[in-house]
Amino acid sequence: MKNLYKKIMIALFAVFLAAMPIFTLVFLSPEEKPFSENENRYLASFPKLTFKTYKEETFMEGFDNWISDRFFGREDWIVLKNKTDSVLGKTETNGVFIENDMMMQIWRDYDEELYEKNLNAINGFVEKHPEIPTYFMLVPNAQEIYRNNIPKYAEVGSQKKYIDNFYSELKGFEGTVDAYSALSDRKSSYIYYRTDHHWTSYGAFTAYEAAASVLDYDNYRYDSFTIEHASNEFRGTLFSRTLDFDVTPDVIDYYTLTEREPSVKVSVFKSFDTKTGKVVYDEYDSMYFRSFLQVKDKYSSFLGQNSPLVTVENENAKSDRSLLIIKDSYAHSIVPFLSKEYKTVTMIDLRYINTDFQVMTPLDDYDQLLFLYNVITFSEDENIVKLNLCK
Repeated sequence: MKNLYKKIMIALFAVFLAAMPIFTLVFLSPEEKPFSENENRYLASFPKLTFKTYKEETFMEGFDNWISDRFFGREDWIVLKNKTDSVLGKTETNGVFIENDMMMQIWRDYDEELYEKNLNAINGFVEKHPEIPTYFMLVPNAQEIYRNNIPKYAEVGSQKKYIDNFYSELKGFEGTVDAYSALSDRKSSYIYYRTDHHWTSYGAFTAYEAAASVLDYDNYRYDSFTIEHASNEFRGTLFSRTLDFDVTPDVIDYYTLTEREPSVKVSVFKSFDTKTGKVVYDEYDSMYFRSFLQVKDKYSSFLGQNSPLVTVENENAKSDRSLLIIKDSYAHSIVPFLSKEYKTVTMIDLRYINTDFQVMTPLDDYDQLLFLYNVITFSEDENIVKLNLCK
C-alpha cells in the first residue's frame, strides 16, 4: 500500500512538472516581453527557433531562460517558498536578513584585489588634482547599524572596520565624514528603509548634519524643515528579493524648508553631442520626481533614476560654492539637503561613463569634490578604476 501511495505521488508530481511549462505557454504569449516592477527589469523574451539556434543549442538555452522568468504563477511560488523557509526558522532569503520587521542586505566580505584597485585609482586621481579639496563619505548599510538584530551564528563582515581601514589609506584628502557614528547614534530612529537597501530621508539628513563640520557649511536644523509623507506604500529592492509582504511598507518623505524653500533648476543627462562636445539635458524645476510615486521604484522620485550626470542649481543657496559628487544612489536623497548649501551640486555616476568625466563637466568648475558611496555598492564596484581615464 505504501509503495502504491509513493508511486501515485511521484506520478502526480511528474504531471505537475510537465503541466507547468504548458500552462506558461498557454497563458503567457511568447511574444510578450513584460516589465517586472518587482525586479526592475524586462523579463526574458521568447527565443527564435531557426536551424542555427537549434544546432547551436541557443534556442533551448533561451527557452529555459524564458520559462524561468515566466513560469506560471512564478511570484506566488517564490512567496510560498520563502514562507516555508520562514516557518522552518530560516532568517536569510536570497541575500537578505529579515529580523524585527526589517530587511537587511547581507555583506560578508570583499574582494581585496578590487579594494586595492579602487583605492589606488582614487588616490591617484586626488594626487593629480591637489587644487580641489576632496572629501569622502563611506556610508554603512543597515546590517552594520543593526548588527545586534542579526543571528549570532550568521557570519557577516564588519563594515565599520572596512570604513576605518579605507579612510586610513586615503592620501591627499581634505577630510572624511564619519557617517557611521552619526547613524549609529540615531539607530532607534527611522534611518533605513525596511524593504530597501537605501537610507531614508532622515538617514540622509543625519549624514548631511555630520558632513557640515567637514565640508564647512552651517547646516539647517531639523526643525527648519516641513516633512511631507509623499507615500506610505514603498516596497523596495530587498522586497523584490524576498516578496515578503509581512514586513511593513516604507514611507517616502520629502523635506522642504518651512520658510523660503528655494526654486531650483535640475538638469539630467539626456545625451552627449559629439559634434559640439556638449551634454544635452532634460530640465526640471523640482528635485522630487513625483511620477515615480506611482510605480514600484519610488526611491527614484529623488532626482530620478541613476544617470551619468545630474546637476542641481540653486540661485538662493547660502553660498556661491559648487560641489561635485562622485557617487552611487545613496547621494540622491542627500542632495536635496546639500543643494541648500551650494549654488551648484553635480552628481556623477561612473557606472554610466566610459571616458574622462571632465569631457562633460570640467573639474575646474567646482570648489569641492565629495566621494559618496554605501559600503556594499562601493566594495563591489568595478567602475571606480575609470578614474584612471581622467587627466
